[in-house]
Amino acid sequence: MSADLPRWSPDGTQIAFVDSELGRPLKIFLVSGQGGTPQELLPESHNQVDPAWSPDGKQLAFGRIGVGSIEKLAIQVVDISTHQISMIPGSENLYSPRWSPDGRHLAALPEYSKKLVLFDFKTGKWSDWINEPEAIGFPTWSRDGNYVYYDTISTDHPTFRRVKVGQTRSELVLDLKDLRRYGAGAGAGLVGAWSGLAPDGSALFVRDLSTDEIYSLDLELP
Repeated sequence: MSADLPRWSPDGTQIAFVDSELGRPLKIFLVSGQGGTPQELLPESHNQVDPAWSPDGKQLAFGRIGVGSIEKLAIQVVDISTHQISMIPGSENLYSPRWSPDGRHLAALPEYSKKLVLFDFKTGKWSDWINEPEAIGFPTWSRDGNYVYYDTISTDHPTFRRVKVGQTRSELVLDLKDLRRYGAGAGAGLVGAWSGLAPDGSALFVRDLSTDEIYSLDLELP
């Protein structure tokens, strides 16, 4: 098992994560916050990616697509207790869902990741929120629900930005060009270069302090 994209439940009792073991479909598992054996959420053949908890902790939204099929990627919602699945209307070719703290909105990304879109559960409609010239990574709601923070890591000059609900232009929060991030850089995978927010609203990043060393050894032969 290879665990990626862990998400704490709102009450802090469970963690949802994706098993990204090579050669197998991507699957969502749940594990107790106290530790234990992970339990597969939905035993099926579909790929399941990037889970996000509802504010009440009763549901998970995630991207879902069949393995080796022409079925479109779409955002699904699963009830944790009944395992019933429903699709968010109009969510074809979208992924990376993020529930707003008040439960009214769901932010998501299209497959090419250069646009942030917003679903309103009250109206049942999607709307375009913001466009960026570079791919958007790891959207995260602020605790007050007024902003979504994200980074632009697949570029030679990465930044950490935020956009306010109701506005269509982002603002710079941090310049990341001098931060050596694990797995970051143009063309690199996104999971390694994760970013997010701490409970107090401060920015979190995975910093690369190097896992390799060069040694000089003296060889003494008999």
